[in-house]
Amino acid sequence: MQAKKTTTALMIWLLILLPIYGCTKTQKEYTPSVTSEEIYTGKQGLEMEFFENAPPEEVFENSPVPVGIRLYNKGAYDIEEGHLTIGLEKEYIKFNADPSIKAIDDDNVDPDDANPEHMEFRLKGKGVEHPDGENELITFLLRTLGKLNDKDPQSESHTSLMSVTSCYGYRTRAVETVCIDTDVYGFKKKAYDNDEKGPDKNKMPCTVGDITLASQGAPVAVTKIESEMLPFEDNAEKIKPRFTITIKNVGGGEVVRKDLTQEACLSTSIGYKEWNSVNVEAYLSDPEKEGNKLDCDLVKGGNEDDGTLILKEKEDIIRCSYEKGFDNTMGVFSSPLYIILDYGYTDTISTEVKIKKQLTH
Repeated sequence: MQAKKTTTALMIWLLILLPIYGCTKTQKEYTPSVTSEEIYTGKQGLEMEFFENAPPEEVFENSPVPVGIRLYNKGAYDIEEGHLTIGLEKEYIKFNADPSIKAIDDDNVDPDDANPEHMEFRLKGKGVEHPDGENELITFLLRTLGKLNDKDPQSESHTSLMSVTSCYGYRTRAVETVCIDTDVYGFKKKAYDNDEKGPDKNKMPCTVGDITLASQGAPVAVTKIESEMLPFEDNAEKIKPRFTITIKNVGGGEVVRKDLTQEACLSTSIGYKEWNSVNVEAYLSDPEKEGNKLDCDLVKGGNEDDGTLILKEKEDIIRCSYEKGFDNTMGVFSSPLYIILDYGYTDTISTEVKIKKQLTH
C-alpha cells in the first residue's frame, strides 16, 4: 500500500514538473533576434544534465526512482536523429513496469517500447526561432530492487552508477575569405610596386597567408587554414590553390562516423577506424555552383572529391586543392572558402544513487 502511495506521489511530481518546465521553455516571444555570427559561435553541440534531485541522492530498495534529463542543443546544427541510452546497474535498479516516459514536446522524443533504455530524439540548433538552441526535458520512472540482502548481507547500502549516453549526427560549417594569387613567380606584380622595394602589400587586394579561426557553433571545428599557390606541373600558365585545413575535436565527447551513431549508442561493435572519423567537403566560392568543389584526400568508397579524416589525439590536417586551377593572368583576388564537416558525436553523463536497505527492526 505504501509503495502504491509513493508511486502516485511521484507521478503527480512528474505531471507538475513538466508544465512548469514547459512554461519556462516556451517564453521566447520577447527574445531579441540572433545574428549569424552569434549562431556560428561556440564549441558545443548537445549538452545534457540531470534534473535537480532527479534521481535523488539516496533512495530505499524496492522503491520508485524519478529521473529527469535536460537536453540542450547549443550548437548551430539541427539534430534530426539522435539517440539516448540509459545505463543502469540492472542487479540493483531497472525501469519501472510503467516507465512513464514523458517529454515537454512529444514530437522531440520517440521512446522504444521494446527497450525503454533506448530512445530517439531531435532538437533544433541555434536560429531565429531558438536563439540559444532548442531544449527538452525527459522524465521517467525507475525502480530499485529488493536484493541488497542477497548481494551484500553485511552492508546497509549500495551506491549504484547511472549514466546517459547521447549519440547524434552533426555538422560544422566554416566560411573564411582566402587570397588567390595567380602570379606565383611575381612577374606581374609591377602594378603594386613601391619604387624599388617590390610589391606594396598595402596596395594589393590581399596577400596569401595562414588564417586562424574562432569557434563555429559545433564540437568539431576548423582551427587553421594554410594556403599555397602551386603551378601546374604540365602548364606553367596555370596555378592550383591548395589549402591545408586543421580540424580539431574541441568538445568534451568523442567523434564517430556519422552513419554509425545508433550503433555507438547500442554498444554494437564498431571498428577502431570508424571512431574519430570526419567527412570533409570544401568549396571555393559558391557551394551551389557546379565546379567549385575542391578535391580533398580521398575517402574509401566515397565520392572522389570528398575527404575523410581520422583525428589523432583529437586533431589532424587534410589537404584540399582546386584541381581546375586558374590562369596566371587573373592576378590577385579574394574568394570565400566554404568548409563543411559531417560526423557523429557521442557523450556521456553519469550520477550515483545510494540505495539503502529498508530496516525491518
